[in-house]
Amino acid sequence: MFGLYRRVRSKYAPKKASQTVIPTHCCVMADTAQISAEGCIENLQSNPDAIQIGRNSFIRGKLLVYGHGGKIEIGDNCYLGHRSDIWSMDSVIIGDRVLISHDCQIHDGTAHSLDPEERAAHFKAILETGHPKRWADLPGVRSAPVIIEDDVWISFGVTILKGVRIGKGAVIGARSIVTKDVPPYMLCHNDVKPRLTPLKPPDSNSFIEPLPPQSN
Repeated sequence: MFGLYRRVRSKYAPKKASQTVIPTHCCVMADTAQISAEGCIENLQSNPDAIQIGRNSFIRGKLLVYGHGGKIEIGDNCYLGHRSDIWSMDSVIIGDRVLISHDCQIHDGTAHSLDPEERAAHFKAILETGHPKRWADLPGVRSAPVIIEDDVWISFGVTILKGVRIGKGAVIGARSIVTKDVPPYMLCHNDVKPRLTPLKPPDSNSFIEPLPPQSN
C-alpha cells in the first residue's frame, strides 16, 4: 500500500516551477530574478533596457512594451502573479517588495482612440503590418506614467489604469479598479453593493408546493 501511495504522490504532486529562458535582447534581469514557465516577456521595441527586473523578483505574468514607446521597471523582491499583465506605452515603475496577485491588469495607455474611424484604422494597421512603431500613427491614443511605490500589495483581479500613483505600503483590495492616486499606507477597495432583482417564473408550476403538516 505504501508503495502505491508513493507512486501516486510522485505522479500527481506539484512539480517545482521551471524557469523560462528569456533572450538577452528582451529585457535586463538581475542574476537572482526569475521568470516562471508561464511567464512571458514581449518587447516590441527589441530594446532590452525597456524592461528591467530587479533582484529576487519572480514573474509569473506577462510584461509587454509597445513598439512606439513604453518602459517597465520592477524593483527588488517583487512578485507578479499568474495571468497578470503589465502593458506599457509610457512607463510603469514598480518599487521594491511589491506583491501583485493573479489576474491583475496594469496599463499606462488607452490602447485605442475613442474615435471609431481612428480605432478601426488602428486595428486594420495592426492586422496588416503589426503594432505601429510611431506615436504619429496612433491618433487619439493617450498615455500617462504609472508608479507603484515600495511595499504595496495588490490583491487579485485588480485593474490599474494610466496616470495612477500608488503610495508606499498601500493595499489594493480584490477586484478594485484604480483610476486615481492612492496615498501611502491606505487600504483602497471599491464599494460594491449587491443588487438583487426578483425574476418572474415562467409559470406557477416552477415552484414546489409545500407539504401539508403531518398529524401525529
